[in-house]
Amino acid sequence: MRKKYSIIGYGTFITEGYWKNKENLEICKVTGFRRILPEGNWFPYILIDKESSFWALKFDISEVELYKLDYYEGTSIGLYRRIQIEVEIKNNVLKKAFIYIPTEETIQKERLSLETDRKDKWKNEIKKIIEITEKFPELIY
Repeated sequence: MRKKYSIIGYGTFITEGYWKNKENLEICKVTGFRRILPEGNWFPYILIDKESSFWALKFDISEVELYKLDYYEGTSIGLYRRIQIEVEIKNNVLKKAFIYIPTEETIQKERLSLETDRKDKWKNEIKKIIEITEKFPELIY
């Protein structure tokens, strides 16, 4: 049996449908981070914010898929890095999963800050896709 890796989708992994046909798909609460959508961007970032949380999707992927996502997220060129965090699933169950966060270089280059987006404007992008809002209404609350 091949090893599976749990991954968190909080941006385009949700809106582009990457979660479809994945194993162990679950809604999850990501705590200690804030999702931001800078003006003019077509994808969000997350930044450490101990006071914040947001809803995302957790699903399992293969090792090959994990390395493809690393490439997609630009880990080899320093855009994002993959870290493992604990997320809360239904009934307060905690599970570990990987999530992509911007590197310090990306934060500086893109001038990202917690002031960039105080309202989680990415929810507006999620709301545009009825299939997602019907299946995972928590993502927009």
